[in-house]
Amino acid sequence: MRRRYDMMGIPGFRYLQDDELENPLLVAEEFFDAIDLELFRQELRMFFALAFNNETYKNDKTHETARQIGVHQQLTRFLEMAWLILKNDNIDLLIKAGDPLFQTDGMWRRGGFIEVDKRMKNDKMKYCRVLADEEVNNVRLVFERLFGYQSLAAWQDELDMVLFYSLSSTPMADECENGHVSFPMHEHLEKLLECVHVIHELRIVGDEGWKVLPVDVTFKNKDYRYFPPELIMSIVHQHELIPV
Repeated sequence: MRRRYDMMGIPGFRYLQDDELENPLLVAEEFFDAIDLELFRQELRMFFALAFNNETYKNDKTHETARQIGVHQQLTRFLEMAWLILKNDNIDLLIKAGDPLFQTDGMWRRGGFIEVDKRMKNDKMKYCRVLADEEVNNVRLVFERLFGYQSLAAWQDELDMVLFYSLSSTPMADECENGHVSFPMHEHLEKLLECVHVIHELRIVGDEGWKVLPVDVTFKNKDYRYFPPELIMSIVHQHELIPV
């Protein structure tokens, strides 16, 4: 099967609304308002398992076509969000020392492996079972590797093919010379899913009021009843409002 991204130039954004293109962090908020992360992790695994296995395997598994389409759409939204964040230096997602979310080198490492049992005991980080400490502290590292592996257009195209074969009776590897990429693709996407959780904890749960404030504003306090003049004018400038 011929891949469309061989003929594509600049990637398009398929599923993001105008406000999400302006502020991609809204994608993370929308996801956690509607979907459980661990349930989606299971659906991600099933999505790839269905695409790379035969009809007998698929008949033995309980799955809904609508959910496969939903997983495909949500993964595409995550990828488009990550691409926009990576291109926007004004979106600060760096977790610094002193922050409760900050992970110290070796905190959950022993012999080069993440100590899952310790992470599971941490209420906020229990969902991060494949991210290394430095990746939690700086999700941009994950995004750089994600698009270093393949471009956004290539990701979109490959996910289209995974969706097609997840609904087909033929395994994807039987017709495409990419059976070997299922594991690295799944690994990248599972890390991306955990990054969405980190973003949600850092910028949505941990910083209430974030949606109405410009990304370049530095807080001196957390009293949202107080708006200094420079902050007010920054909001006015951002939204092109006219003071009255």
